Amino acid sequence: MVKIIVDKKMLSNKIAGVKDGDLIELAIIPSQRDDGNCAPAFLHLTAIHTQEAYEDLENIDESPVGFE
Repeated sequence: MVKIIVDKKMLSNKIAGVKDGDLIELAIIPSQRDDGNCAPAFLHLTAIHTQEAYEDLENIDESPVGFE
């Protein structure tokens, strides 16, 4: 299972304009290393409207986990 942890408020803000009956595509992009630099995992969101029009809702970076 692949999972990602994101901030609830950021997720709510991203999907606030999506209407009932529309779909939301959630794509988890895993963390990556590029030339020694580490990019965090992120969640990419796309709204799919009833007329099959796609709207890019952009990304949310993974939240740091600070469970103690």
